[in-house]
Amino acid sequence: MFNDRIRKLRNDKGLSQRELAKMLKISPSTIAMYELGKREPDIAMFQRLADFFNVPVEYVMGVSDEPKPWWEKDEEPTDIELEEFIKNNSNIKLMGDPLDEKAKDDVLMFLRAAHQMIKEKRKAEEEVGKE
Repeated sequence: MFNDRIRKLRNDKGLSQRELAKMLKISPSTIAMYELGKREPDIAMFQRLADFFNVPVEYVMGVSDEPKPWWEKDEEPTDIELEEFIKNNSNIKLMGDPLDEKAKDDVLMFLRAAHQMIKEKRKAEEEVGKE
């Protein structure tokens, strides 16, 4: 869970517990306790760890197995990722106005329709290219 994830992230960066603790301005014993699972970081510390390692908080917490959010990958988001992004971000605006829940649903519907049209267009272009 989170303890293994913190250890993996630290090791992947080639840092000792002491080095990580110094960078985060906490004691080395705190890092050791996190990695042993004897102490759990609070939300603010999970966020600091995520920021430090440049991964989503959910990844540090062990809730997600994706170290990069979908918008940083070279692949399309799943329907669930896109919907969660739009529904869970309260600061999304369209033409300067914040989106209410109905507007978010409309945006999702538009994006799905546009994506389907683009896929169909690309498929048609590929078929023309094969002839």
